[in-house]
Amino acid sequence: MTKQGIIDKTRAIMNEIGEEENLSLLSEDTVKLAEYIESVIPDAINLIAQDENVSIALLNTGNMTSGGTSSEGCTVIPLPQDFLRFVSLRLSGWKREVQRVSPFGSEDYKIQHNAVTRSGVNKPSCVFSHNKTGLCIECFPSGELQYFNYVKSMTDLSDDSLSNYGESLMPAICYACAYLVYNIFEMPNVAERMLKIAVQVLPKIQ
Repeated sequence: MTKQGIIDKTRAIMNEIGEEENLSLLSEDTVKLAEYIESVIPDAINLIAQDENVSIALLNTGNMTSGGTSSEGCTVIPLPQDFLRFVSLRLSGWKREVQRVSPFGSEDYKIQHNAVTRSGVNKPSCVFSHNKTGLCIECFPSGELQYFNYVKSMTDLSDDSLSNYGESLMPAICYACAYLVYNIFEMPNVAERMLKIAVQVLPKIQ
């Protein structure tokens, strides 16, 4: 997968849609439209990567094996700057890993912030929160971090960075790019059509 490949395929999609619906967007300067497409590629990839139906094996992942602070039965893990999507986390002493983080302020968040009802080592729990340093994950019960796996946010548009994503994601990424560009040009109906197709062409988890 390359940046130019995404630009070319997205433009081909938009040309086809433009011919079908006689959209004035086709009259846009080729270079200018390519610049619009390039500008939305990171957001398009992040949009696709956030979908929990997309296999982790197709995405750019990161991990932490140390860090965090513990007090009063809770370990706080700061979210890395490139965090996009949670995968799994485990602390020492836990009987199993956690694969889901509850939202800030949720019912589970309230349960974990009660010393009587919070989780134990047999069924540990994690909740999103925030502190002075920014967004974080609170882990119950406390322990030393063994691993924290996550999906990285796309920020670098180099071909080396794009090579971290599975080739089978390219159709969905290109339709997501078209969705974002049509939104820029204030064509919400066509944009929503592109987003719907992007979801439909996502590779299924085997």
